[in-house]
Amino acid sequence: MIDTEALRQINYIIEHDSASSTYKYVLLKSVINASQKYEHLIKTEHSRANIPLGLIVEQWILDYMPFVFKDISQQNNKTVLDQPITTIYNNIFQILNLDKTKEWEYAYMQFTKALQNPTMSGELSKEFLKLSKKIADKIVTMPMKYTGKSEYEFFIPQRYKFGSIKLVNDEVYNSSFVVNDFGYFSISEQHYNIFRYLGQTLYGTSTIMAKWKQKTNSLNANQETVKDIIEKLSGDTLEIRETTSIRKMLSQEKECIWSGKELKDKNYDVDHVLPFSVWFNNDLWNMLPTDRILNQQKKKAKIPTRRLIEKRADIIMNYWNDYQKAMPLLFKSQIEVALIGKEIAEDKALDIAIESLCTKSDYLIHDRGHEAFNI
Repeated sequence: MIDTEALRQINYIIEHDSASSTYKYVLLKSVINASQKYEHLIKTEHSRANIPLGLIVEQWILDYMPFVFKDISQQNNKTVLDQPITTIYNNIFQILNLDKTKEWEYAYMQFTKALQNPTMSGELSKEFLKLSKKIADKIVTMPMKYTGKSEYEFFIPQRYKFGSIKLVNDEVYNSSFVVNDFGYFSISEQHYNIFRYLGQTLYGTSTIMAKWKQKTNSLNANQETVKDIIEKLSGDTLEIRETTSIRKMLSQEKECIWSGKELKDKNYDVDHVLPFSVWFNNDLWNMLPTDRILNQQKKKAKIPTRRLIEKRADIIMNYWNDYQKAMPLLFKSQIEVALIGKEIAEDKALDIAIESLCTKSDYLIHDRGHEAFNI
């Protein structure tokens, strides 16, 4: 399955391709993330894997946000991305009342919540759309164009200009819109297999992140914030878990998602089905009520098995129905992107989502080697 020549090419890109900016490293980080989490959105044909560009665009929006917020250079000309992009970011910071003298972690969390808000204002939606289009332009004309260019074609975008993309009728800006409207780019099937199955070796051992930090340090002498930002973007320390709103959506009579034990009052955990330390996901579908003792003493950061998910599928879907009723736009967008894709009949969506969750569980346990959880 893994082609050693394709692996050599990736290693060459990381170690030897010239880097006048950090773009190459952030692109590789984003493609690894997409390859490992969104296999249901990736289509392989003619020995190439087609990956939605929108997945990369959203990751770049989040990854570069702290550097714009703290004015930390990411390329040799001492800018982050470019001035028009910086201006759009600053417009969003102003709309959100984010004071640039404050800690970047707080601003990052507020920015992320705004990006994921299905009822964002028209003004904010317009700015996020502008930002997405500008960043898409940057990705395909910079790192995708030049990464590995000297030896082989690596990234091939489906389109190169994004100015014509618009929100129409009652459409709202969200992850589903970006994934479906920004087209695809392709990489070889062998490169995709490496990113999917060995990506955490390249990324998790800090090879890519170390290069990103090294380049950023060289551009920003004596900037202490650099190390802090990159380390937190590469791990699970920026977890955003707002459980109060989730608890309000759940029905009055609750049972533990895994054991079936009755959950009384507020004495339960809202747990990540796929642990945040592994999957970095705070979507509604991934946040479900669990007996506190079971969660903290037994499940911890383990991955529920396919057998357990299928056994508890009815109760999982009951909770998903609660979320769907309370926040229909957000829930729909999240499961479309993270679990099912878009062209699924509504009456079959949750069944498909359960199967996708099982597939991700199999992948994490059997391919990535994470510890299984079963009861």
